[in-house]
This record gives sequence, C-alpha cells and structure tokens, in this order.
Amino acid sequence: MFVLVVLRDTLKIIPADFRKTREVAIKDAINAKYSNRVLHDVGLCMLVHDLVEIDEGFVQHSEGWIWIKVQFRMIVFRPFRDEVLVGRVRSAGDEGIDVSMGFFEDIRIPASEMPSGSTYSREEGVWVWRYEENELFMDLNEPIRFRVQEINFLDISPPRPKVGDADSVPVAHGPPFSLVCTIAEEGLGLISWWG
Repeated sequence: MFVLVVLRDTLKIIPADFRKTREVAIKDAINAKYSNRVLHDVGLCMLVHDLVEIDEGFVQHSEGWIWIKVQFRMIVFRPFRDEVLVGRVRSAGDEGIDVSMGFFEDIRIPASEMPSGSTYSREEGVWVWRYEENELFMDLNEPIRFRVQEINFLDISPPRPKVGDADSVPVAHGPPFSLVCTIAEEGLGLISWWG
C-alpha cells in the first residue's frame, strides 16, 4: 500500500526558515511541495521519510532565499494490483460504490464488480446483496474490504493553447490517480458480513 520512492529536486529555503536546522527546513520545504500531491505514474505523496543527499546551497543574484539540490525518500500511497484494502462506503449509485480510505477517496467499485445477486435500491440509496434468502445492505460509512483491479493515472497537465486560439476553454477531467476495485469474491465486501 505504501512504498518508498527516491526523488531529487531543487528546493527553495526562505529566510524565515533559516532559524530552523538545515534538515528540518529542507524536510518542511519537501512536505510543503509534495505532501498530498499526485506524481504521475508514482502515486499519492504522503510524507518525506528521510534525506539521502544534500548538495551545497546557492543564492541567486538579488534573491534572499537559498536553493538546495536534495535527494530524498518519500512515503507514497500506491497499492499494487490484487492488493486487498479496507475503506468506508462513501456513496452509492446505479454505477457502483465510491469508497474512502480517509486520506484517499478516488476509489470506485463499479456495478459489474459487485457480488452476484447485488442490486441498487433507489428507495434506500444503497446496494443490496441477496445471498441465500438474506438481504445484506451496503450502508454508507460502513467498513468495506475490496481488492484493487486497476490503478489509473491521468495526465492532467494543462493543454498547450493553439496559436491564435484565445477562446479555448479548459476541459473537465477526472482525478489524476484513481483505483478500480472489486468485491465480487469471497471474503470481500462489508466487514460485518464476514464476522
């Protein structure tokens, strides 16, 4: 679920951070820049783990801050395919269930990946699994165990405008990092189902 990724960057340390130790100031700058950001084909950055290498800092002409080249290890959320995770049912609709893990909410369980015999109840606003003459409701905010099937990255870099095209409108897009999951296997689904 979490991996360590080695990254390298040139960071700006502002004068207000000069009172901190060098390592603390650098870690604060890394966390401010990367934490809670998605790096394409890497994952969701959580927190800097440690500093691997710190080069000498330099000051540009007419600037008061220091630029430092740093190599560091970052804790990144990136589950692997077929990994089993636990979250909470965030919302439900005809298309499937959306799940939240608290820190990450772009998790989708499509209708095709529900257990056999599942239907969406419009009156209740939840999915219902009919199993051996029992109706098992997938209520909102209930803990749910699911298996990752797809890990999707979407490059949301701003498109380059065409020369002379002043009327271009930004296009809406999906999340930069999302998971497609399943609960159509034994042991998956609401945790309360399996005791």
